[in-house]
Amino acid sequence: MTLSPHERALKAGLAASRHCAGASVTYTRGATVLTISRAIEGTTRFGTMGHVGQETVVELVDWLINAAALTIGEPAIGDIISRSIDGTTYAYTVEQLEMGLSHWDWSDTGRTQYRIRTRKDGAAAFIVSTPNGFDISGNEIRYD
Repeated sequence: MTLSPHERALKAGLAASRHCAGASVTYTRGATVLTISRAIEGTTRFGTMGHVGQETVVELVDWLINAAALTIGEPAIGDIISRSIDGTTYAYTVEQLEMGLSHWDWSDTGRTQYRIRTRKDGAAAFIVSTPNGFDISGNEIRYD
């Protein structure tokens, strides 16, 4: 595939970003474990997973990973990305987190880098609360 000048510039910018901000992670699928030296921990936000009577707020993290580094193919639901920071290892599970949004997509038009959507695992990643709010008529909803 021949890249356009814009795509080449974007590819160079992504490579520079990985070089400056990339972190070493392990990528696990079943028994296969890869070490990826320059993954970028991207957008982090919180999402709600609802259950009857309670909601769980989870940390959602997008990862930018060079497609050439992911030698096992496209990201799959259930894959695990792990990163160690100051002796603590954090794990992130690849998931389809929002309806209508895939668990991964390309981050560039040249298709050189994956944007992988994950959910942070572990006790520190979850907040369980009792949702309170109001219905359409303005009446308070409580799940006690």
